[in-house]
Amino acid sequence: MTKTDEPTAWMTLDEVAEYLKLSRSKLYAMAQGGEIPCSKVAGQWRFFRPEIDEWMLRQRPHTKRRRT
Repeated sequence: MTKTDEPTAWMTLDEVAEYLKLSRSKLYAMAQGGEIPCSKVAGQWRFFRPEIDEWMLRQRPHTKRRRT
């Protein structure tokens, strides 16, 4: 993969909403409420894709292990 083929590490609100299959308004509310990792630059939300991926993995429900 060349550098130009790599996905942009910093994503806009619209890009992350599409990536996570969330509405723009829901993601905006999550960003304002501190529920998702993000930064605000010049009045616009920016999301670091590696942090979003890590955050998504932490959202998985914990499963109980069966004792045998």
